[in-house]
Amino acid sequence: MTLVELFDICQIENIITGLKFLPDKIIFVGYKTVMTKKRQSDLRRFAKLRGMRTVMEYEVVSRYDYGDIFRKLQEIVDSNTDCIFDLTGGKELVLVAMGEISAMRSVPMLQVNIRTGEVTAVKNCGKLPPQHRAVMSIAETVALNGGAVIDNDTQSAYRRMDGEFKRDIENLWEICRKNCGLWNRQSNLFGSFERFGSIDENFTVRVNLTHYKALKNEAAPDTGIIKSLLKFGLLCDYSLKDGRLSFRYKNRRVRNCMVKAGNILEAYIYILALEIAEETPGFYDEIAMGVLVDWDGLFKGGGMLSGDTTNEIDIMIMRNAIPFFISCKNGEIKKEALYELDTIANKFGGEYSRRFVFATYVSSDTESRKYILQRAKDMKIEVIEDLHRMEKNEIVAAMRKRVR
Repeated sequence: MTLVELFDICQIENIITGLKFLPDKIIFVGYKTVMTKKRQSDLRRFAKLRGMRTVMEYEVVSRYDYGDIFRKLQEIVDSNTDCIFDLTGGKELVLVAMGEISAMRSVPMLQVNIRTGEVTAVKNCGKLPPQHRAVMSIAETVALNGGAVIDNDTQSAYRRMDGEFKRDIENLWEICRKNCGLWNRQSNLFGSFERFGSIDENFTVRVNLTHYKALKNEAAPDTGIIKSLLKFGLLCDYSLKDGRLSFRYKNRRVRNCMVKAGNILEAYIYILALEIAEETPGFYDEIAMGVLVDWDGLFKGGGMLSGDTTNEIDIMIMRNAIPFFISCKNGEIKKEALYELDTIANKFGGEYSRRFVFATYVSSDTESRKYILQRAKDMKIEVIEDLHRMEKNEIVAAMRKRVR
């Protein structure tokens, strides 16, 4: 089977039908300004990453010369008797030319709904080849859109998700949700203790609070939070004497959840997504936390090029071929966070990507809250707020309903 594909600026439209039918060859027909060398290179890198054996060819046509488009398509049909025209993503004169040639020469035409995966037999289709479920991984969708996923400590740590670590995350979230603002301040304290004091290979932190306060002018750790952490075994060997503070984190993964405000909310949403996938196989195809992406996907000697632009996505989920970008905010949402999420989702997911902000609250100011929610709506970002007031089953229900 040879698939004749109208090359679109949206890369998922270029490849979705190929994923459904796994043709021997795809011939991309497009305009020079759209079918750029970079986009062709990204498609080849995607195919290599996926292990596709499909041959890809590219035919450039004039945007405004109908005769040129018509002749080129006729030549393709003459040379490939098993071809099928795919209208997914097609625009302007190429669609008209395909329709005319299909009518003249009985060439099958079809279209794929990218969101549902359904195939519409437009004309002359008869019995179509076998279909496959069009599924992409996170690495593949990022590569398709010109970037690359870089493995990092966060992803490595959270791949090893076991029952004990899930319970630790749930306990940390229960402590956090009682007073999110206080938890954020405490998290910042934990992080700065390491910078102004020390942490060893056993994750024991030591800091001179007298010296620390002189530099930072901040209070000692909150007694209530410390008691709860000790109760659940998340902190051990806690000692505060003569201004000298020392304690030990349970392990590296627990420490990672505690040293930066917001980390625990990310981890909690991540484990809920994993539970949904476990309870309903196939609901999500891939879930990752702390996805570090390189914008141009160019590497040298196995590492990033110096000065490369990177971003870290809090949580990324794949369902079929649709990517979900989730930003977690355990506190006020700033407009910059919306712009960043919108930019990343557009770059690495395109127009079919879905984007969400999971937040404890939007803003304490009424006007600011209205502005942020309207701005998010304009950017097609769904905001799920007041998470700290919701029980686990309520958050799971919201995710099942909206992140799908």
